[in-house]
Amino acid sequence: MKMIILQKYLKKYSDLDYLGRCGVAYVNVCKEIMPPDGDKRGDISSVHPAGWNQTKINGEYLYNRCHLIAHSFSDEDANKQNLITGTSYFNNHGMLPIESLLLEYMNKNEGNHVLYRVTPIFYGENLLASGVEMEAYSVEDNGKLSFNVFVYNIQPGVTLNYATGEVLNN
Repeated sequence: MKMIILQKYLKKYSDLDYLGRCGVAYVNVCKEIMPPDGDKRGDISSVHPAGWNQTKINGEYLYNRCHLIAHSFSDEDANKQNLITGTSYFNNHGMLPIESLLLEYMNKNEGNHVLYRVTPIFYGENLLASGVEMEAYSVEDNGKLSFNVFVYNIQPGVTLNYATGEVLNN
């Protein structure tokens, strides 16, 4: 029988690999580590994650610095072990809706904890992640909030070179 010990304020970020890429990130989401309501995220523009090859598509920036563990869950800002290069679509239409589920749960269940893990998936020596696996499990209610989803790092109408982060069809 395995015994799981729940650390009250656990946050863990993998070391960057030899290519400067993030690895898996874990957090025990709880109100104690979440920023106060209305707290704005700090400046993250100094971080250039692996694959950062910024360009504009139709006048809009293609890439975002994407938190593996959202600022709203951990009060993390410019932590290079927590930021990957992701398309605007990936960040806003892929990750954000999933993160919103967790945030909504925490707002309704302030005393609860959610074990949350995000794993960026890099193939070979690609600098741009193909996507992320996002997993969550609420502890006190035995998984009332529970998910395991993969979000693809894509931008509709754009072909990306995942090895470098360059755009192939702009």
